[in-house]
This record gives sequence, structure tokens and C-alpha cells, in this order.
Amino acid sequence: MAERSVITIATSKKIFVDMACNLAMSFLLWNDTASIKFFLVTDCPQFIPLKLKDKIDVVSIAPGSLGEGFSTKLHMDKFAYTRQTMFIDADCLVYQNLAAAFNTFEGHAVSVIGYKRYAGKDIGFCKDIATVMANTGISYFPLLCGSVYYFEKGQLVTDIFNYARSLLKLYHKIGLVSLRNKENEEPLIAIAMAQFNQQPVNDTGLIKADRMFYEFLDTNVIEGKARLWNKEKIPVPEYSELKLATPAIVHFNAYYAELYEYGSEVMRLKQVFLANKSVAMANIYAGALSVIPGKLKKSTKNLFRPLYQAVFGYRKIKLLKRM
Repeated sequence: MAERSVITIATSKKIFVDMACNLAMSFLLWNDTASIKFFLVTDCPQFIPLKLKDKIDVVSIAPGSLGEGFSTKLHMDKFAYTRQTMFIDADCLVYQNLAAAFNTFEGHAVSVIGYKRYAGKDIGFCKDIATVMANTGISYFPLLCGSVYYFEKGQLVTDIFNYARSLLKLYHKIGLVSLRNKENEEPLIAIAMAQFNQQPVNDTGLIKADRMFYEFLDTNVIEGKARLWNKEKIPVPEYSELKLATPAIVHFNAYYAELYEYGSEVMRLKQVFLANKSVAMANIYAGALSVIPGKLKKSTKNLFRPLYQAVFGYRKIKLLKRM
């Protein structure tokens, strides 16, 4: 039996399950389930295509059994079916075999890609990191973007996640900030990691890259190509100052999952995995229906945005489809 597994959680809405299925298809392109299992935890299994259901392990749960919003990820330890487990957010795609990523994390009870912070305001969902540290008695704060978590089966992992869950009711009292009016799991897991002396793994850009940290992206999931880079501008320097990433996992966070960059990758996956098309035909299909129109729309918006804003003012911020 495999000693390694990937899990993802998708509950309450079809859009989340669809994204989890996209993640699963990308995983299957580059990984053998004999060595790394894939578990999709959901309360909506009816939305998973039958062809995909036969190739992964579907864990059906009762609606609401893991809570709601980001806090569902505080329960990921309950799905530690193998010695090593990697949680990957549903809005990610896999571009390589994940064995090297597991090897990098191995030996950590709980870990993430990130680094230690000792101070900072309005970062990491903390009003003030120093205040949060004082309120919780930790000596450092692991700053992370929680698209990928790693943990190894055992009592220590259970203790860490139990502690993280216990902090949920104290969320605002200890100085944490909500995301989209909901408690976020990231600072709670960060505090629990520090409480039990768990260390983050430095970001080299090889395991995962979060789209919001980079200016530019060039990917093709069915060819295993992922390159993200910055030139002069560093979008979110508090989290990452890397100029280049060639990761095994790309996180299309927030509105990036609604752009052609992600949409074209999904088209490629569905053409190859569900429609049995060749890589060449899938690339042509995605290029014609997503990449070219998407780039044209983006360049047109950039060209005429100043004129539009001068005449009509700023547009209202649109809600994300997942909200």
C-alpha cells in the first residue's frame, strides 16, 4: 500500500468540486496512484465525473461536518490515511511528479512552505504579529500561504490540529483578521506549528508557487511546464521576493482561477483526460477558445482602462464566483 497521499477538500458548492476534479486530473497526469494515493473529500460526490471517480479515492462526508469556509482545512488531519500526507488546495494544479516534494518535507510532523516572522503589522492575517505571539505564547510566527500543507501520521499531528481547532473560538481575541468575513485557517495552523516547534520549509519556487506572488506566468499542464517570474515589481514582497519559480504545484488563488490562465489549463485537462484527445489537439482547442480570446480581452482592457475610468469612474469590485 502507498505510504504517501494527496488530499483535497471540496464542500458545499459544485464550483469547488469542479476545481478539485481539475486538481485530481492534473495529479493523475504526472503521478502513479500506486505510489501516491489521491483522496478527494467532499459532501457533493455527485459532481465528480465517473471516469475520474474510478481513478481516485472519494471520501464522502455529511454536509457541514467539517464546518464551513476556510476552517474546513482545520480538519485535514482526520484524513491522514498514509504515513505522509500532502494537502493541496482545490484551486491548484499539479505539473510534475510529487515525489521530490514529499522528500523535501519528510521528517516534519507538520510543515508548510514559508518562513519565520517575529514582527509585522497587517500581515499573515495578524493585526500585529508581535501581539499575536504575546497573546499565544509562541516565540515565532510561521508566515505561510496555505495552499499546500504537509503532515505525517501520528499523535503529534493530532495534538497540533486539536490545538489549532481550539483557537478558532479565540480568533479575534488573539488579534487575527478575517478573510471574506470568515476565520482563516492559515494563522491558526501557523500558531499551532510554533506552539509545537514545527518548522516551515524555505520557499525555493520548486514545490509550489502562488500566482499572486508573481507578475508573469507561462504554464501548460499537459506538457508539465510551469514558470512564474518577476522582473522589477515584486507583487507581495512580505511573502516572497523570488524572481523565478518552476514549481510542481501552481496555486491559482482568488480571482486568478477565473482568468484564462486557469481556464485554458482546465480545457487542456478535460480534452486529454475526459475527451481522450491528443496533447496537440488539446493545445489547439485551448489556444483557440481560451488563450487567444483571453489575451485579447486582457490587452484591450489595459488599453482602454484609463479612458473608461476618466469617463465613467471606477467600476464596482465583482464578487468571485466561488463566494
